[in-house]
Amino acid sequence: MDEPFIVIPVCTRRLRLLAVFLMARVFWAAGCSPECSCSQFLTNCTGTQLQQLPKDIPLGTKQLILSDNNISSLPALDLNYLAGLVHLDFRNNSLSEISYGSLLNMQVLAYLDLSNNHLRTITHMTFKYLTNMIVLKANSNKELTFIDRRAFSANQKLQEIDISGNALTFIDVSMLAALPHLRSVRLSGNPWTCNCNIEHLSNWMRRNRRIIPDAANVTCTFPDSLQGVFVMKAADTLFSLCNSKRQFKLREVLYFCLIGPGLFSVSIVLNLTFSLLMAHLKRLKKKELKRYRKLRRAISFKYSKRPNMVTQEINAKAIANGNVGVGTRYSGQFYT
Repeated sequence: MDEPFIVIPVCTRRLRLLAVFLMARVFWAAGCSPECSCSQFLTNCTGTQLQQLPKDIPLGTKQLILSDNNISSLPALDLNYLAGLVHLDFRNNSLSEISYGSLLNMQVLAYLDLSNNHLRTITHMTFKYLTNMIVLKANSNKELTFIDRRAFSANQKLQEIDISGNALTFIDVSMLAALPHLRSVRLSGNPWTCNCNIEHLSNWMRRNRRIIPDAANVTCTFPDSLQGVFVMKAADTLFSLCNSKRQFKLREVLYFCLIGPGLFSVSIVLNLTFSLLMAHLKRLKKKELKRYRKLRRAISFKYSKRPNMVTQEINAKAIANGNVGVGTRYSGQFYT
């Protein structure tokens, strides 16, 4: 009599689990875009000629594959409802940039593949919110020329980075050195410019050769004199040149710190001396002008009285000779 009471609950429990499973299957399939195939946690839209992101992606998707399409933009917030997304494959598309809000709500994303696109730059905001990212593939973006030195500052869990096959001529190696869990980084296929700025990258590669699987293919492209030289060995070749430049820069610093202020001080003293001299000359000029004006007034006064003196002398001579003075009136007439 006890046996039916044991079997029935077990069967009921199994039927309930089966019903939950079937409902979950229906739920996952109901929200699937017609261009994609959906199964539990996986949405695959590979090679379906998509021009933009599909609208119907199941809410519980954890792995989203959008490779081999022609998607050119990743609009802000279009994927942010997929908060549980762990794996995003965006290979072989036409993506040229990633807006700051495109990956805003993807804190659990661990795998991101952006290879074979048209990315131009990676800024400090591109992956800022992907704090749990472990693998980043950004290789074969032929227009990618710049990666900000703070690009991975928020991605401290990164273990694998692939930035090979891009158009990078220089990177600040501090962005790689700051990743404590980095186990693999690929750098080949970039047109590296081997000047004094690449010395730090060269030395870092030498110290971390074990985590650079393609180190033998990381070579200099510019200048022509170093074309084909391993970037790891470029530091040895550039040592003497860079050392002489450092010494030259040191001389420049000494010049600006010592000679420059000295010359500046001398120029101030000379300007002050010249100003004082000009002020003194101006005062002398004023004194000379004042003296000249006094002399001119004296001469003018003296010669203004000269005609009267001459007339008096002539009159005196005329009186002495018994003649009437010049210009004197006699009997109502003038006589000379």
